[in-house]
Amino acid sequence: MKILTILNDGFEDLEANGTIIILKRAGYDVTVISDKSFVKSKYTTYTNLKTFDDISFSNFDMLFLPGGGYVPSEKTNEAIRYFADNNKYIAAICSAPSYLGRLGYLKNKKYVCFPTFNDDFGGYYQKDSYVVRDGKFFTARSVSAAMKLPFAIIEALEGIDGVKRVKKQMVYPENDI
Repeated sequence: MKILTILNDGFEDLEANGTIIILKRAGYDVTVISDKSFVKSKYTTYTNLKTFDDISFSNFDMLFLPGGGYVPSEKTNEAIRYFADNNKYIAAICSAPSYLGRLGYLKNKKYVCFPTFNDDFGGYYQKDSYVVRDGKFFTARSVSAAMKLPFAIIEALEGIDGVKRVKKQMVYPENDI
């Protein structure tokens, strides 16, 4: 599984780093890119990043978008369109599901996002859920779901045995997702 992660200035640290690290522990190839070669959040700076010019969306199976309340760039929107229109996986957390909604991709889908970013996207907002999967879309509520989202992805791709394998590596309680 090759996962493309897009970071923009202002990304939420735990949403990005927690998800990336757990997915890497699962053995997935995670590539982090941005519009520029470095990005900053409140606590983390990524440097020497690949940019959109360095990659081809067709080389990836999943797009991961951490939140943070930033406005997505047009290149980020192009990535969303490519992955959605080509029936590839998309995972988005906190404010990032709203980027999918604004582009019309949450219409008639179950989803969750940070409550203040929920507009009428024409879908079915799951206000009491932390992670929601609808087809190839994974959405997560907030930073509090940063540990739940990657396990939901692993379970969808590998089943519960994949989740157990990664949790064992992390000495993570098996019955706590």
